[in-house]
Amino acid sequence: MNMSPESTLLLLLLGFILGWLVSKRRSRKLRRQLRFSNDYFQGLNYLLNDEQDKALDIFIQLVEVDWETIDTSLALASIFRRKGEIDKSIKLHQNLLARPSLPVDYKFRVLLELGRDYQLAGWLDRAEGLFNEVLKDDLYEQDALKHLMSIYQQEQDWHNAIRVALLYQKKARDNMRPVIAQFYCELSEQAYEQGDAKEAEALSTQALAVDPNCVRASIMLGQVAIDRGRYKKAIRFLQQVEYQNIDFFPLVLDKLVSCYRNQSNLRALITYLKNTERNHPKLSLVETLTDLINEVYGEQAAQEYLSARMMEHPSLDGLKKVVELNKPAADSAESYLPDVVKQLVEKQSGYQCEHCGYAANTLYWLCPSCHGWGVMKPKEMS
Repeated sequence: MNMSPESTLLLLLLGFILGWLVSKRRSRKLRRQLRFSNDYFQGLNYLLNDEQDKALDIFIQLVEVDWETIDTSLALASIFRRKGEIDKSIKLHQNLLARPSLPVDYKFRVLLELGRDYQLAGWLDRAEGLFNEVLKDDLYEQDALKHLMSIYQQEQDWHNAIRVALLYQKKARDNMRPVIAQFYCELSEQAYEQGDAKEAEALSTQALAVDPNCVRASIMLGQVAIDRGRYKKAIRFLQQVEYQNIDFFPLVLDKLVSCYRNQSNLRALITYLKNTERNHPKLSLVETLTDLINEVYGEQAAQEYLSARMMEHPSLDGLKKVVELNKPAADSAESYLPDVVKQLVEKQSGYQCEHCGYAANTLYWLCPSCHGWGVMKPKEMS
C-alpha cells in the first residue's frame, strides 16, 4: 500500500499525540496511587502509635476515594470492637452504610457488623432490627440468627429464642435440640415460680420431647410430682438422670432419699444406690449410702461398707465419713481432724464448667463465662 508523504506525516503525528496522552494518563494514575499508598501507610502508622482517632479519619477518607479499602476498614472496625472501643467501630460502620455507592455485596455484611456493635453496646432493639434485616441475605442469614438467639437469651424472651433456634437448626442443619430444650425449661421454671405447676409440667414434658437427655426437665418433673405427693412418679423421673447424664446424679440424690423415705422404703433405695455406684465407679455416693446403711442396718454395717468403699475408691467425702464415724475425743491430739476434713471438702464442692473451667457454688444452667448450656456440673470429689 503506497502512502503519500503527507499521509505518513499525519499518522506519525497522531501516534505521537496518542502516546503522549496515554503517558500523561498513566502518570496521573501513578501519582494518585502513590498518594493513596502514603495515606494508607500513614493510617497504619497512627494505629501503631495508638492514635486511633487519626487512623479512623484517614481510613474513612480512603473508602470515599476507593472501595477496594473496604476490607481494611472492616478489619479496623473489628480491632476497635475487640479493644472495647465500640464507639469507633460504630462510627466506621455507620459511615460505610451512609455511602450511596456502597457495593451491594457488602451491604449485609456491614449491617451484620453494625448489629454486633449495637449488641455489645447494649442497644439490643437496634441490633435486633439490623439482624432481622440481614435475614434477607442467604450468605449472612445464619450469623444473624445466632446473634438474634443471643439477644433473646439476654432479654429472656424464651418464646422468640425457641422460634429462632428452630429456624437456625433448619437453615444450618445443626442440632439445636439440647439448647431448645433448655429454653423450654426456662419457661417451665418461670411457670413453677408463678405457682402454675400444670404449665411447668407441660413445658418440661415438651423439653423432654425435644431432647430426651434433658436432665433439667427430668428434675423439674420430679419436683412437680413430689409437690403433689406422687412419689413413685417422681422416682421414675429422677432416676432417668442416671441414663441421661450421670454427672448430674448428685443433684437428685436428696430428692430420691425424700421420695423413698416418704414411701418407707429405704432398703430399696440402698439397693438401688449400690447398683448405681457399681455401674458408675467414678460417682461418689459414699456419704449418702453410709448414712442410710447406718440408719437402716446399724453402725457396724455402715463401717464395713465405708471401709470397703474407701479401699476401692478413696475420696475426700469418704474420708469425711470415716472421721465422723470415728470421731476423736475432744481432748485428743486428733480433735482438729473433723474441721480440717470439712474445710477440704467445702473447697472441693461446688460446680464447674467443663468447657471453660468457670467455677461457682451455685449451679447455672447457662455458664456465665462461656455461655454454654448445660456445661456446668457438680465437681468430682477426689
